[in-house]
Amino acid sequence: MDFISSFLNSLISPPKLSASEKPELFLGSCFSQDEDDSSPLFRLLSGGRLQALFPYSFDIKALDCFLLLYTKKGCGKLLLGSQVYSLDADSLLLLDCSQHFRTDIAVEPWVYQVLFFTGSSLSYYRRLFPEEHFLITHIFSHSDTAMCIEQLLALYPGSRLPQKLIISDLLGHILTNCFSALLKKENAADQIPPYIKDICSLFDNEFKQLYTLDDLEKQYGISKYRLCREFSAAYGMSPLQYLNKRRIDIAKHLLLTTDHKVHVIGSMVGIDNTNHFINLFKKYTDMTPLEYKQRMTF
Repeated sequence: MDFISSFLNSLISPPKLSASEKPELFLGSCFSQDEDDSSPLFRLLSGGRLQALFPYSFDIKALDCFLLLYTKKGCGKLLLGSQVYSLDADSLLLLDCSQHFRTDIAVEPWVYQVLFFTGSSLSYYRRLFPEEHFLITHIFSHSDTAMCIEQLLALYPGSRLPQKLIISDLLGHILTNCFSALLKKENAADQIPPYIKDICSLFDNEFKQLYTLDDLEKQYGISKYRLCREFSAAYGMSPLQYLNKRRIDIAKHLLLTTDHKVHVIGSMVGIDNTNHFINLFKKYTDMTPLEYKQRMTF
């Protein structure tokens, strides 16, 4: 049975939609699948960028897959049992769909990105969920997870193995990010100093700015040697290594999702010297920006 048929059969009642909209709208675009239950890879079932207006409600009995739903604007609601959870702007929902759930629009327009996926390892990840079998976190638009979602939506699943591997890797990376954040939150021993978290947040959100260790030392009133030591202990690399990796990760995303020239992308991530940008990109990826785009574009 194809995914659209499975979805339609799982509806407890007809969805509330405008007259011109089809019941499978919630799925985005559905992808043809090569059935291979023995494969360890994650597989995309459907995905898309959607905008919902009132009325908009889906009551779903169960599906054997996971759902990722990233709200960009407006607000939706998730109903599980007797509990209602808000899906507001910048929220990311990871849901085990093998349970009764309902989604409703709360604030229009509800603009969101959606991915349904499956794989033989779902049973393992199901054991990592809390009792309710869902996670809601908040991410920013240039976060690692948000960029993975954008790349997945830019890749149209096909039969070529390299593409399948990339899609599976991106989905696995998102799952790792989600569950790592959950485990860190639950671990009371996780005590990263607030100023180290603040520096990390600066690099994540204000990556275009110019930073030096001397500037950070003055800003926080803490020795740059101590900052480097504590930052490395928390994130596994020095502050400037983290910043450069962040810039290159965003540059990789921009190369795959825009048509900007290499020098423009370099400037967009805070590296105005094109030669320096190309050399740094090659240091972190073993490819030039153009080589990366050619290899990753199908």
